[in-house]
Amino acid sequence: MTASSVYAQQAHAGGCFKTERDALLSFRSCIRSDPQSILASWNGKDCCVWSGVRCSNRTSHVVKLDLRNNFFLDVLFGPMFSGNPHGMSGKISSSLLGLHHLEYLDLSGNYLGGVGVPIPRFLGSLQSLMYLNLSCMNFEGKVPPQLGNLSRLLYLDLHNNWNPNVHSNLTSLQMLDLTDCGVDTLNPTYWFWDVGTIRHLDLTNNEFAGPFPDAMGNMTSLEVLKLGGNYLTGVQSELLKNPCNLRVLTLWSNRINQDISEFLEGLPHCAWSKIELLDLSLTNISGGIPKWINQWTDLSALQLSSNRLVGSIPIEISMLSKLRKLYLDSNQLNGSISEEHLAPLVNLKELDLSYNSLQIMINSNWIPPFKLKLAYLPRSKVGPQFPLWLKGQNSITNLDISDASIVDHLPDWFWTVFSNVQYLNISCNQISGRLPRTLEFMSSARIFDLSSNNLTGILPQLPRYLEELDISRNSLSGPLPREFGAPSLMDLLLSENSINGTIPLYICQLQLLSVLDLAKNCLVGQFPLCPEVSEGRSISAIILYENNLSGKFPSFLQSFPELILLDLAHNKFDGVLPTWIARKLRKLSYLRLRHNMFSGSIPVQLTQLGYLQYLDLASNRISGSIPHTLGNLKAMVQNQRQSLGNPLAWRMKGQQTLSCMIHRKYAGSLVVVMKGQYLDYTSNIIYMVGLDLSCNNLVGDIPVEITSLVKLNNLNISYNWLSGKIPKKIGLLDHWSLLIYHASEIPSSFSDMTKLSKLNLSYNNLSGRVPTGNQLQTLIDPVSSYIGNDYLCGPPLCRNCSVPRVTEGDVDEHQPEVQYFYLGLAAGFVVGLWVVFVVFLFGKTCKIVYFQVFDKLLHALQASVA
Repeated sequence: MTASSVYAQQAHAGGCFKTERDALLSFRSCIRSDPQSILASWNGKDCCVWSGVRCSNRTSHVVKLDLRNNFFLDVLFGPMFSGNPHGMSGKISSSLLGLHHLEYLDLSGNYLGGVGVPIPRFLGSLQSLMYLNLSCMNFEGKVPPQLGNLSRLLYLDLHNNWNPNVHSNLTSLQMLDLTDCGVDTLNPTYWFWDVGTIRHLDLTNNEFAGPFPDAMGNMTSLEVLKLGGNYLTGVQSELLKNPCNLRVLTLWSNRINQDISEFLEGLPHCAWSKIELLDLSLTNISGGIPKWINQWTDLSALQLSSNRLVGSIPIEISMLSKLRKLYLDSNQLNGSISEEHLAPLVNLKELDLSYNSLQIMINSNWIPPFKLKLAYLPRSKVGPQFPLWLKGQNSITNLDISDASIVDHLPDWFWTVFSNVQYLNISCNQISGRLPRTLEFMSSARIFDLSSNNLTGILPQLPRYLEELDISRNSLSGPLPREFGAPSLMDLLLSENSINGTIPLYICQLQLLSVLDLAKNCLVGQFPLCPEVSEGRSISAIILYENNLSGKFPSFLQSFPELILLDLAHNKFDGVLPTWIARKLRKLSYLRLRHNMFSGSIPVQLTQLGYLQYLDLASNRISGSIPHTLGNLKAMVQNQRQSLGNPLAWRMKGQQTLSCMIHRKYAGSLVVVMKGQYLDYTSNIIYMVGLDLSCNNLVGDIPVEITSLVKLNNLNISYNWLSGKIPKKIGLLDHWSLLIYHASEIPSSFSDMTKLSKLNLSYNNLSGRVPTGNQLQTLIDPVSSYIGNDYLCGPPLCRNCSVPRVTEGDVDEHQPEVQYFYLGLAAGFVVGLWVVFVVFLFGKTCKIVYFQVFDKLLHALQASVA
């Protein structure tokens, strides 16, 4: 036995090499937290049986260390917002250098990096490494050149590390993943262009812009190329003519700007029968799908969503027998889809034909040969009968047949067949039927959208894990259940039904509730007195308009600091508005309280709400004056639309950014009064800036500070008891779409308005000339805008503002007439006066009668005045 073998035997007597065990324990000592308790098993002498550790069967050296965090959804967003609660935190110890035989290292998803922390240089000294995964660890900055020493490295994954500027020479590399790294350039001299061994290159979701790099054509070993989510232009398929082994090509969200046939024809013909996944979504391709698509015989995923494709879907697509995913949504396709298109697709799992002009012509007796997991058919003409061919698709987890022209009764088998569904959308049809007594058996359900149908009955017990429920615009009746049975509800939308009774106390127990919409029902009584909690709740929208709710302004709202939208309009709430609104609801952007019985004055504190952009207090009993601190309403002064500081804008933006993780929305219909009409708003509510104080008992003058609210596009303070003058700087409010006042004169600055579309100044005590110019000349029915003001004059009114003026030229032309006019006037005066003198002088009787008549008239006048 040699000396080296004796040493190895002694070193491994405890189950693994002592030096390697010590290196692992030293690594563990640098870990501050381990939420998943991965390292809890790191005890005892045999490190080869520890969790995440693997040793070679031949040499017993540690060759694999896999400590990845599998909670990737939390990892992607956790480090930025919540400190990554599921992953380990701490730092990577250089003690790993003691693992000389380590071939596989995966620390992905753990918070062992951080902002400004680069990838450790010492990792470049692990000479045996073949696999290195540091993804989702928030490292930042240049990749250390020492990684170029890893000559055996085959797999390198750095995705979701900020701007890892790689400058290395990894000549054996086969797989490189730089997804979500913020890289903004594809330099033609970038190091990996010359690595002829790379088979898998993933550059998804970066910030690449400019032309498609020519160097792509040199990468002849490429099998997988992912460039989706960038801003590349002039993407020419001819640049990819060499990689004959290409299996996966994703270019979504880049600008191809070509006919689809032209682009596909440019791809290497030698790869046509090998390509398995082709994703050209959002690339602005046009034209019709070519019939020769059937030559792509290995295609299992074809994704052409959100383009400008036209024409019908060729029947040849049915020859792609390996097809599992077919996404043709959001194009301009037309024609029909029949069994002939789908029957040969025995492997089909995901089908998305939504938002086209397609007609689904499938016989009700047809039994599909496939088992779908995802079926999206919104805005396809599926009806009028309910699609019976779905009856056998009991594996579906995502079903969307919204706005599909279905006018039918919900079949009895519906809830049983789709009992495993996670996302269900049958909205915007004319589907009738009653909801089952309970939906608790649907244990997988997360999102239900049954809105805009003719469903009847009462709201049943809901699936336990349901997160969003929308049954608005139906014919539900009866009271709400005492318990919904879904404690994780985030969005509850039940507006426009006939639900009666009171709001149950269970609402207060929905800790995750974000949107509550019970508008347009028959609810009565007070909102339940939810106990105030010290810890803020996440609710952001409460919409209760058009019910018969009563009571004071709900005090429990103080526990909702995230509240953005509150609509209590058209109810019977009373009392004064509390001053704590501004202090407790700092993010409030939309406050609508019209048609209630609120009294008292407008709290000055309301003007401290920096995000408030829509305030409607119309048709209440509010008195006092309009606060002069209106200029503090920053959202009505500054442009909030493009600012992430506006919580309403951030909320709406978040709906799109995180739509793949959490499905959120506000009410299907939010109402504002504008131009004298009730208008429905959805996501574009962020563009509505308005102030409505009409139909109250407000007194005093119109504060000049109102002219600083330059972002207003709706202002109404009519039907109050306001007095005084309209501020002279009123013309600064050029964004107004509606202007109604109750005051005493029109300033000339009205003519400065260029975007005014409706004006109502009727029935005031206005006087003077009506201003002219700009939009004032284009108002619809302009005369009615000024009606009831007897002292206004000038166009468009018929009343002239002054007597005719005589110019100098007119005087010269009509000089004789003028002279005769003044001569006659003087003669008449003299003659009349002389007649009176003669009567008084020579007629005693006439003189007496004259003064008697004069005395009687004087006494009558005095009596009338008294």
